Amino acid sequence: MSDTVGNGKIRNILNYAALAILMIFYAGTWTFPGFYHVTEIYNSLIVFVALVILFFANVDIMEKIRKKEPMFVVLGATLIIAVINLFIIGSNKGCILIIADFLMLLYLAPELRFTERQRKILEVFFLIMFVSWFLYDRAFSYNSNTGATVTVFTFFAGFILLQDIARKKEIYGFFLVISFIRVITLVFWHLARGAFFALALFILFYYIVPKRWWQSGRFYRSLIVFSTLGSLAFVGIYVFLGSTGFNMKLPFFYKNIFSGREQIWYEVWEILKNQLLTGIGSGRELRSFFEYNIHNAMYDILAVHGVIVFAGSIAIIWNRLKMAGERLDINDPRKMCAIAAIFAIFIESFIDMDLMWADYSPVLLILLMTVFDNGKAQVQGFTSAVKKNEENR
Repeated sequence: MSDTVGNGKIRNILNYAALAILMIFYAGTWTFPGFYHVTEIYNSLIVFVALVILFFANVDIMEKIRKKEPMFVVLGATLIIAVINLFIIGSNKGCILIIADFLMLLYLAPELRFTERQRKILEVFFLIMFVSWFLYDRAFSYNSNTGATVTVFTFFAGFILLQDIARKKEIYGFFLVISFIRVITLVFWHLARGAFFALALFILFYYIVPKRWWQSGRFYRSLIVFSTLGSLAFVGIYVFLGSTGFNMKLPFFYKNIFSGREQIWYEVWEILKNQLLTGIGSGRELRSFFEYNIHNAMYDILAVHGVIVFAGSIAIIWNRLKMAGERLDINDPRKMCAIAAIFAIFIESFIDMDLMWADYSPVLLILLMTVFDNGKAQVQGFTSAVKKNEENR
């Protein structure tokens, strides 16, 4: 075991340092528009620095190398191939940080060893951030869609502690109701489709989907596949339907169902189909949109980095989501809240890049941290539940 991982004091110091970077970054980004505009081009690098600190503090790298731990090998190989591809096609090299942040965060999820105090600090921080947006809507200081989305995502993170408070006394449940009303009002006020979609999915997964379904291996595995490969299927179906000429206004929103993404996705495919192995990189000029934004997280990985990197990314995502299911406890509202939010963000990213946007990485961190509970193996999730059911038959 490395000195850093083996020494709890050093690990705690490094964990505090990384959390401080992420909290300052998140608070500055979503409280002060000036901070957001200045740091926007460095956001992936800032998150990368914090994740590297967490990596050295919590992962015994030499031990992983010695044992050739499968996911560690996949992570390293995937990122190395991604870098090589960017040099082969002569693309902007900075985009490696986007996928590196995303995959490192997923890899780290079961490895993190936060203390109870560190977890509480993060939970209180996000509740305070949500309350600040609750009291003062800053959305028009940013893009209105972005403002609505950060409100919803911060609500997801703040909800972990908020529902804990609400469970102590029934009267505190009033704060949950008011919070939902406020968030829904802001989403409709800003006509933000993606934010509404994410919130609706969270409500579906947390309040409507029967708990026994989460204990079903078939349901959970299907949800993992749908949340990832389903994203690419959605792209294909959306482009096909868009080509038919059919269109209509979305109820309550100012945009049509087909409002340009189908053109972006088709144009990207026309370039990508000739460079599937290496991907097409980042920074290209598109005829269909003023900036290179693919508006779909899984399609972005495939398009920018190619099929090999995409396959490695899917392996890491599936492995970590499967592990999250094994740690899931349907009787723990905190874990259920976190897993509902994670899948809501994955599926919302069928139509946007929020899953991989560095500015939201701290939200994904607290959600994964809560599900994995600092890596403590709580085996009351769907896998153990299925095994127990089989044993009782």
